[in-house]
Amino acid sequence: MNQTWKETMLITSTAKRAWLACAAGALALTTALPAQAQLETALSAARQSTAASAAAQRQVEEADDAAGSAVREYRAVLQQLDNTRLFVAQQQIFLDSQASEINSVRNQLGTVEQIKQGMSPMMLRMTVALEDAIKADVPFRVTERLARVTRVQNALANPSVSPAEQYRQVLNAYKIEATYGYSTESYQGVHPEEPGNVVDFIRFGRTSFIFVDKRDNSAKRYDMAAKGWVALDDVDIGQIRQTIRVAREQAAPEVIYAPVTAAN
Repeated sequence: MNQTWKETMLITSTAKRAWLACAAGALALTTALPAQAQLETALSAARQSTAASAAAQRQVEEADDAAGSAVREYRAVLQQLDNTRLFVAQQQIFLDSQASEINSVRNQLGTVEQIKQGMSPMMLRMTVALEDAIKADVPFRVTERLARVTRVQNALANPSVSPAEQYRQVLNAYKIEATYGYSTESYQGVHPEEPGNVVDFIRFGRTSFIFVDKRDNSAKRYDMAAKGWVALDDVDIGQIRQTIRVAREQAAPEVIYAPVTAAN
């Protein structure tokens, strides 16, 4: 009997446990449905929040990019402004320099005009002095030298010739006259006392001026003190003729013979 009762109690306990298990499962199933919905709702909200955060992040990044671009543009504008200011400052320096040069040129033009007014009389006096010097000088190439002076005088009288060109011609005439003082030359010309005859002239600077007559091998020297020709009696005509050949580059250079008058 006791064993039967125990068996009965065991069966009853097992049935109770089975019923409790079924009840717990049913309860779990009943409570699981709202939790799943809540989970889905939470997940949906999380998804929406994540999307909103991503969108907000994109907006922040776009705003940051726009701000960075604006900053770069602003810096570029500032750099361009600085470059423009520097360029304007340089141009102002150039303008100031040009204004100074213009003032200098104006002052020089005024000075040039004053110099020009003083140069014309000066060049005329120089030309007259040169003509007088030629006429009072040793009479070599007189016609050629006076013709040069006449050309200079014509240039001075011509208003179309610039003052610079006039001054150049005056100086050139003086330069040519100066070279006669240290040069030696020989040439043929008209006999100074017998215009129908031709003689050989030789000039040693302005120290000695001689002609040799081919007809009789006579020679004369121009005397500045007497303003005339003086015969050279005791002279080696052969040496003079050799000197003439050297002066004409018809013979090799050598020590040349030049008869002069000894100073008293």
